[in-house]
Amino acid sequence: MGSPVVTDDLVMLDITDPALDPNGPEIRAARAAHWCARTPMGLAVLRHDKLTMLLGDRRLVQGSHRILTAQGLTTGPLVEWMNTMILSMEGDDHLRVRRLVSRAFTPRAVTALRPRMREIAHELVDGFPVGGGGTVEFMAAFADPFPARVICELLGVPPDLQETVRGWANDLGLAFSYTAAANLERIEAALAGVFAATDRLLAARRAAPADDLLSALLAAEADGDRLSPDELRSIVASLLFAGQDTTRHQLGLALALFLRHPDQWALLAARPELAGAAVEEVVRVAPTTPVTGRVAVEDLEVDGVLIPAGTHLTMLLAAGNCDPALFVDPYGFDITQSRPAPLTFGAGLHYCLGASLARAEMAEALPILARRLGPIAPGGGARWRPAFGITGPVTLPLRCGPPR
Repeated sequence: MGSPVVTDDLVMLDITDPALDPNGPEIRAARAAHWCARTPMGLAVLRHDKLTMLLGDRRLVQGSHRILTAQGLTTGPLVEWMNTMILSMEGDDHLRVRRLVSRAFTPRAVTALRPRMREIAHELVDGFPVGGGGTVEFMAAFADPFPARVICELLGVPPDLQETVRGWANDLGLAFSYTAAANLERIEAALAGVFAATDRLLAARRAAPADDLLSALLAAEADGDRLSPDELRSIVASLLFAGQDTTRHQLGLALALFLRHPDQWALLAARPELAGAAVEEVVRVAPTTPVTGRVAVEDLEVDGVLIPAGTHLTMLLAAGNCDPALFVDPYGFDITQSRPAPLTFGAGLHYCLGASLARAEMAEALPILARRLGPIAPGGGARWRPAFGITGPVTLPLRCGPPR
């Protein structure tokens, strides 16, 4: 082995800069130069092979919550929630809770909900306020309500509470960005609302179980073990947030991507059987979670780079998804291609529990939108969340014909 790489010689990437594109020219140049780069917080991992290896490395622990520490947030309700989420758990605690949640949140439950996903998608498109050449704000008309209704129906949230829960979920999404400190009051108000609503819903299900995920979580058992009240509250709050905010932005990113590739939009309308491949290509090229975090719990060396214990690693999933060492035409968008699985949902022990739900929702929604809306075009200026964190459009006006 050669001499260790001096990290001071690596490219510096300021991941706290809102102008930095997670897969822009600076990232591409840094990836071409080396598998990692320096950041104000530690190191960034840029290449697919190293991302895959390190995401599964037990010498690293989940570190996404460090995004709060970097902003000076070390105490309070938001920090407590982030530190107790299943996303942040490690070791035996993580395995235990994940096993119990998996007994309730099953692929079978997701599959059973697919017909309802289609119904909701059609209902929302029926209500589009457009005529020939009219404009619709896609996020408000579809991307916001669609995943919110799906996760609320899956959990058993009553209709009169769903709109309020949707607003809370959108605000909680700001916690996973470098704007969390600036929006702390808004985020913690949403968290308090979600916790209070979760407590009421769980109490109702304890008194009268139903055929929904809440009842299944309450009943989940393994070797005589059950989820505690605090664990249930944290998990349900996380599901309400993650089941809405990430999918809403991924849908927005999908439509923004198809706007730039109208030939692929027309192909999806003509061949709805390509829906699954379209979802994989969307989350590869335009992931709503372009980064995640890990922290080294012991000293390690990777290809000559010394990584001391305590080092924060920013895992640039977006860069790995378009690594030219693995992908042919890495920045192309082709829904007919069969490619390696994207890293967007993570890897290893922290692979996203909701990946099957997100994939199913998008696979049901996108072909319905393509077929019923026909050709689409930008309908005005979109507004966007910061690129690092959970990203995507806040507003996305579309110009399209009358729904079919």
